[in-house]
Formats: sequence, structure tokens, C-alpha cells
Amino acid sequence: MAVNKAKTDAKEKKAAKPKPVTGFEPLKFKDHTITQKRSGRFAVVTAKGVTVNGTDKEKLLIDAKVMKGSFKKETAPTETPAT
Repeated sequence: MAVNKAKTDAKEKKAAKPKPVTGFEPLKFKDHTITQKRSGRFAVVTAKGVTVNGTDKEKLLIDAKVMKGSFKKETAPTETPAT
């Protein structure tokens, strides 16, 4: 009987759905919408329904103050004068 109880306990644990990380409300802008997934990550979708990925997504999240961070500015190699 103990074996059957252990199996039902395992099934109950698997059935539990993850809770949302925060009470994040979707942010709607003129050209895109930012939502939070159940995993806690953010999704950015354009007004046309195309998902935004990569550095473009990071820039939008930072501009909306959802994510903290900064981008490294690409510096041009400085030429030293030949002496």
C-alpha cells in the first residue's frame, strides 16, 4: 500500500503549474508589446506580430526600464602616430 501512495504523491507534484514570477502587466507601446512569460523571461512582439530577438530585444527592454544593463560602445581602434 505504501507503494501506491508514493505514486499518487509523485503525480500530484507533477500536476502543479509554476506560478508567475511577478505581477508584471504587459507594456504596450506604439510599435511593440512587452509581456512576461511564466518562466519569468520577457517576450517582445511588434505590432505586426513578429517576435523580436537578440540585441534588439535587449535594447527595447532596457529602454522600457524592465531590464538593467548597458551596451559596450564599439570603439574604433586608435592609431598611434609613428615616431
